[in-house]
Amino acid sequence: MKKMMYFDPDDVRAADKLAVEEYGIPSLTLMENAGRNAADEIIKAYPYCEKILILAGNGNNGGDGFVAARHILLAGKTVFIITSSGTDKYKGDAQHNLKLLLCADYPKLTIKTSESLSDDEISELADNSDLITDAVLGTGTSGAPRKEAGRLINLCRNRGPVVSLDIPSGINPRTGLVYSPCMKADMTVTFLAPKTGMLFSPAREMCGRIVVGDIGIKTDSVLGSKNYVTGYDKTDLPSILPAIESNIHKGKRGAVMIFGGSWNYRGAPVLAALGALRSGAGLVVLAVPDYIADSASTIIPEAVFVPLKTIDGCISPDYFKDAISEWIPKCKSVVFGPGIGRNPTMKQITAWFWKNCANPMLFDADALYFIADMHNDLEKRQDVVITPHSGEAAAILKITPDEVNWERLLSCRALTKKTGAAVLKGRDTIITASDGMSRVATEGSPALAVPGSGDVLSGSIGAFLASGLSVFDAATAGVIAHAAAGSKLGEKHGLRGTLARDIADELPFILKQ
Repeated sequence: MKKMMYFDPDDVRAADKLAVEEYGIPSLTLMENAGRNAADEIIKAYPYCEKILILAGNGNNGGDGFVAARHILLAGKTVFIITSSGTDKYKGDAQHNLKLLLCADYPKLTIKTSESLSDDEISELADNSDLITDAVLGTGTSGAPRKEAGRLINLCRNRGPVVSLDIPSGINPRTGLVYSPCMKADMTVTFLAPKTGMLFSPAREMCGRIVVGDIGIKTDSVLGSKNYVTGYDKTDLPSILPAIESNIHKGKRGAVMIFGGSWNYRGAPVLAALGALRSGAGLVVLAVPDYIADSASTIIPEAVFVPLKTIDGCISPDYFKDAISEWIPKCKSVVFGPGIGRNPTMKQITAWFWKNCANPMLFDADALYFIADMHNDLEKRQDVVITPHSGEAAAILKITPDEVNWERLLSCRALTKKTGAAVLKGRDTIITASDGMSRVATEGSPALAVPGSGDVLSGSIGAFLASGLSVFDAATAGVIAHAAAGSKLGEKHGLRGTLARDIADELPFILKQ
């Protein structure tokens, strides 16, 4: 089944304009198609609902509601419309469709303005209706619902089944932010294409089941082929992961080098190695400070250890190349950064790997600290993926963490200026390719918010890189497997007490095909 594609609301509005100006489809026809299809979806989903309350805002979303009302009336239902503005305040296509209702003789239709009704009267109407249709605010609005629109939403939400037209009123259709008040829909009939914000929490939880209503134009003809985002979960893993042949041996599974560790962060590369091995790597080579190698080998004997000469506890930039030279050609990917710390000598080593290591690479943890510092001087590498959280992303993009979180999708896309793919970790982790294609993990759990969780993720992605997947697919597979492992652990043990090694140990069960 084709995956649902979510588009920026600005792009959808531009597509509407293109349909009118380039393809000659009258805007009234588009609204008629939208409202008629919304009515069809409502009647199909709720055939036994006889009394329909429609809340109509004063823009085109309200116009869609007026068209839907007409077709619901033609199906023999009773319709009560509450407008958020006086009927003389509507303009354009919305005004035209309101006049069609006002001028016709529909015995089962009542239209009132919200200003003419008390709070108790509106609440009573909502309680006595079988279904509420939310046509208050569309994608052209911004900020929290105000005045009569906000009053209608506040009084009618949580009062029975709700179907929202295009978007639930009160969400940000681009970012997924939820304002107060906000309508929580059981079903959203969105037009032309779902909007990006509908894929992100908390807005995703406000949308209910999403249905795309036909407005008479093909999405492909008016919207770009790549500037969209899709949701992924563990059911998508089989379509991404390479098949495992019956005669496979460890060499074909791919070898991963993990370069990391420092005096204070001795466990980080070990956890990355666990993530790689549990994700199916055929070999893991741990290049770590010499004082870590002996003790770590007793914890993870399945790995090969390359001790790196240290000076004053720090990896020496003068000797590491000789130490890894034998193993780099044998490895199909490199994970660089878990636990490396911020000693200034590591900046030189980070730069060397970026410029000289030809293997597909993942940079994480404090490697991102150094990348942020020298970002403008780095050459673009299509075979590199970076995996920052919002603070690390902010440092790379030279903005604040709040700005990253306000525009997570745009921020993640900006992170691919120098890389083939980027992962912006956090709730609804985003994976973006350098061509703009984006995916969102639609599962996960607060159980993942533990020390070392990101190291396990890095190792997992490293294993998928070593298996031959592209940086985009490898990052997607690692993120989804990691998120699904967190969801499963949350279900089994609750949200407290998970260890990073538990996440790694859960991965084989998630990846079972």
